[in-house]
Amino acid sequence: MISSWLVKIVVGVALVGLALFEVGSPLITKAILDSQVHDAADNAAHEYFQDHDVGRAQAVAQQEADSDHAKLDAFDIDEQGTVHVTLSKQARSYVLHNFGPTKEWYNVRLSATAVPK
Repeated sequence: MISSWLVKIVVGVALVGLALFEVGSPLITKAILDSQVHDAADNAAHEYFQDHDVGRAQAVAQQEADSDHAKLDAFDIDEQGTVHVTLSKQARSYVLHNFGPTKEWYNVRLSATAVPK
């Protein structure tokens, strides 16, 4: 027969694991998206420098976003040729994304800029 202390330990470890997952998911998503948004901006700026085609530069940014299931929220090239990219991604959650105060933690949105080199 399984003793009650073993059940308590298993339940405790499961709850701690779930808590770590729920809190860590937006942080990990933000770190991944930060790298991705900078790559998208840099690659789009490089493409724009090649032939000054805004459409192709935006397509490169879209391809970077699609590569990790992110969404290209905004793309712009200003008059100085600086590329501005904004990506968003939904962080995984089992519980906390359902509650009002914590819902926005799981909607990760980051921006980056890059200058053609």
